[in-house]
Amino acid sequence: MASNQDLLTKVQGALKSITTNDLGSSILARAKQEKFVRTVSQATRILNDARRIDMSSHTHDIDRVGFAERILKPANEGTAGSETSQPDFNTNTLESVEAMAIAGITDSTLEDNIEQEGFEDTLLDLIANRVGIDLEELFLNGDKTNGTGVMGLTDGWLVKSANQVSAVDTETDFDPVDPEDLFDAMVKAVPKKYLRNRSEWNFYVHWDIEDAYRNLLRERGTGLGDSAQTTAQQLAYKGINVVDSSSMPTGQALLAPANNLVYGVYRDVRIEPDRQAKARKTDFVTSLRVDAHYEDENASVVAEGFTG
Repeated sequence: MASNQDLLTKVQGALKSITTNDLGSSILARAKQEKFVRTVSQATRILNDARRIDMSSHTHDIDRVGFAERILKPANEGTAGSETSQPDFNTNTLESVEAMAIAGITDSTLEDNIEQEGFEDTLLDLIANRVGIDLEELFLNGDKTNGTGVMGLTDGWLVKSANQVSAVDTETDFDPVDPEDLFDAMVKAVPKKYLRNRSEWNFYVHWDIEDAYRNLLRERGTGLGDSAQTTAQQLAYKGINVVDSSSMPTGQALLAPANNLVYGVYRDVRIEPDRQAKARKTDFVTSLRVDAHYEDENASVVAEGFTG
């Protein structure tokens, strides 16, 4: 078994091999940073679905352009057309905020991995997986007005959505115990010009909503109900996938195309070790600058108030 000093020496050596000495010993080298950010994205379903932008400055504009109305006009032979159509231009802006994660890795975990090939990559994966979970929660639930701690750094997708449905208090947009009524209310709240291709959309839901939907399918006594009960197959409702996420607050859901969810990562990622010998672990302090937004907040719906 490796001693505390042996572990610390090996960890410091691993970090030295993945950082850049000319910019500071805590900054990941470019290739390692790219691997780290990829692993962050892959650690959670929603981040893996979302579109990542590698920001070259602390702000980044997400531009969209399109025609809101019909542009075809009658054509008359011998007469030049005079009606022109102008596209609409809109911009959302990512404004990076600094977030920090402290990932404690126990000596036993390090001992299990210390002799393996590519230990540096293993170390990055261990940290990046935890950072990914934290970032998904921030990008979903961030609220500058009501959030505390890291959750107050920026507004997340649930706050920035332009469309809301609710079963809270006096609101009656859907039955709070019927998942299909919830899904229907969300679909109805989407401006229909955005729903041309339902396969691009997802219901991102808390586990209790996905589970309630599985139970509802089971009660119908069909082959689909049997497989929903006995397998982990991907569920869908009216052509839209139902994806559960532990980062989604209880009773809430988000409907949006995956590529409409955008997040940005700016500035070199920093990782610094802090040895906790008495606890037989090493804390890795990771900091990076990030933000999240929609390409088009109108192509999204947030629901709250499901009780199951």
